[in-house]
Amino acid sequence: MLKNFFKPYLFTGLHILVWVLLGYILLFYIPLTWNILIPTFFWLWQSIVLFFMIVIFYFNAKIIVPKTIIKDRTTAFLLWAFGIVVVMQFIAYFYTSQTDLHNKIAALLGFKKYRSRFFDNYVFTITLLVLGISTSWAMLQHWQRAAQHKQKIEQDKTMAELSMLRAQINPHFFFNSLNSIYSLTYSDIEDSRNALHTLSRMMRYLLYSTEGERTTLLKEVDFLKDYIALMRLRANSKLTITTDIPEKLHDYPIVPMLLLPLVENAFKHGVHATDKSEITIVIKQHETNLELEVENTFFEKSITSSEEGGIGLANTKRRLQLVYPHKHAMIAGINQEGKYKVNLQITLEK
Repeated sequence: MLKNFFKPYLFTGLHILVWVLLGYILLFYIPLTWNILIPTFFWLWQSIVLFFMIVIFYFNAKIIVPKTIIKDRTTAFLLWAFGIVVVMQFIAYFYTSQTDLHNKIAALLGFKKYRSRFFDNYVFTITLLVLGISTSWAMLQHWQRAAQHKQKIEQDKTMAELSMLRAQINPHFFFNSLNSIYSLTYSDIEDSRNALHTLSRMMRYLLYSTEGERTTLLKEVDFLKDYIALMRLRANSKLTITTDIPEKLHDYPIVPMLLLPLVENAFKHGVHATDKSEITIVIKQHETNLELEVENTFFEKSITSSEEGGIGLANTKRRLQLVYPHKHAMIAGINQEGKYKVNLQITLEK
């Protein structure tokens, strides 16, 4: 709670600290090492320079850079930079000519009379330094905002794709499942009741557990089990479904509907009406590491129609990159046995 209280002031406090350190080092530390009694008008000039540098820094970063460089108006920025250098030189000339600052400081240090009265190399250097840092800081902020905006668009897109997946499952999958259950009522009333109960659990999960950004691993795996159970009802005698899913799993937050597309693709592309088909689904867990392996019979004609239904492997990979960057590994392709195999490994977080 205390951390949240100070968080809004952290950025301002950091800037104040940087300016105090920069002002002390660049404007005050070196004169203090001269070991002479420096007149008041010198310290006044140093304070004036620091004030103008602060004004130039934020005016350049907040107003000039967004209206010039970010909008590809480089010439306008260069004109501004040249103009501010000229203005600072004029201010330096006016102050030093009125106070004879350079000659008095040179005399105190035992140097010869200061030659140039029209160009202040010190003010010129520090002005360019502040302009450079200010411009770099403004551009870095712009790039960060652009990256965050792009990521937000990608996240919104994947959430829309998730909604499309749910919408696709609701009418199509449930309609076919209800038909299978209806047929089951003629042969086994008890099994049909269990199937209806399974279907209701899936609908409840889709309605209430997939609205947020995270669900739980146990709910996601239970949904997967229910999906497989209902797909068994629709399976023909040529299809063999093998599952190895642990009864006990350590529960962690996980993105909803992340595992389903991989299993859905296996049933969609790995089942043939007349040929023998096999689907194997294995889930393993070691502490926070979750592994899903799906293997199915490869039918070339069916695998090319991946655009139908589901968000597909490509969109699943994009979701993983957004939500689990550097914390996942996914391999998909035909193995040595001629079957299509997908292996997904995720490091979950609490």
